[in-house]
Amino acid sequence: MTPLIRELAHTELLCNLPDAVLEQVAKHASPRLLAAGEVLLAPEQNNEHVFVLLSGALTIHFGTADSPVIREVAPGGSVGEMSVIDGTRPSAYVVAKMPSRVLGIHRDLIQALLAQTQSVAGNLLKLLTRWMKENTHRIVSDRLQIEELNDHVHVDALTRLYNRRWLDNALERLLAQAIKAQQGLGVLLIDVDYFKQYNDTHGHPGGDQALVALSNVLKTTLRPYDFATRYGGEEFLVLLPHTTEEEAIATAQRLWDAARGVAIFSPTGTALPGITVSIGVAVSDVHSTVHSLVAAADEKLYLAKNSGRNCVKF
Repeated sequence: MTPLIRELAHTELLCNLPDAVLEQVAKHASPRLLAAGEVLLAPEQNNEHVFVLLSGALTIHFGTADSPVIREVAPGGSVGEMSVIDGTRPSAYVVAKMPSRVLGIHRDLIQALLAQTQSVAGNLLKLLTRWMKENTHRIVSDRLQIEELNDHVHVDALTRLYNRRWLDNALERLLAQAIKAQQGLGVLLIDVDYFKQYNDTHGHPGGDQALVALSNVLKTTLRPYDFATRYGGEEFLVLLPHTTEEEAIATAQRLWDAARGVAIFSPTGTALPGITVSIGVAVSDVHSTVHSLVAAADEKLYLAKNSGRNCVKF
């Protein structure tokens, strides 16, 4: 057995094949030397070979040859299978990470080997299955990272409610849906009464805990399809899709009552005084705009504050 045939016998694609088959491969293909950084496969170039790596290392990149590494191929691995099987150009760049030796097996020879022995088909299936699993894992991982980034962009870090950025993107869409469906979109504008005084007395950590406690009231009191946002500072804005004025007022009353009874504790576990809230209520009609709807809720909140706070106005 020649050194080349011994190398081929240790590759994933050609392992467990008879010596006669390996000799056939060696007869029709010769090793190719790649310099470090040399591009072996590229999406803009046709490919008719499956390349098995005899020594060195290859890296795979999407987009450009200098983009981040997607996968690294070690000796015994192979590249080019997909483009050879489906007759298309490669989907990624394959680059030599260091001086490397590869053996290119032409498409015609691959087809002949598949016809001769089931071992080649089995090995190829294992390679493709592993590649698909790796891609699936990467897709899931990337999706989780994207969701995490979206979470950072659209969720308030303290209260874990939607933030103003999310509201600015969603309110216009939800209002348009409500008008089209001829249903009301309720808006509750909520303000923690005398929050500056609470913050000054119990410190910022205590004030933060009061806001977290109120956010938990919103999460547990609202319907599953309602949306609670931190509007800014100690103000919260709640969106109530498919809601009549009577339903919006009833929801505001429930929130107002629940907020009065919520327990608040300092970061060290010490009980802190409770809070009260003032709430302004508005419900859209067919003539509403984002500005007019929020302004209407803000007007009612202003009325609640001027009426002694700790109440709901509509």
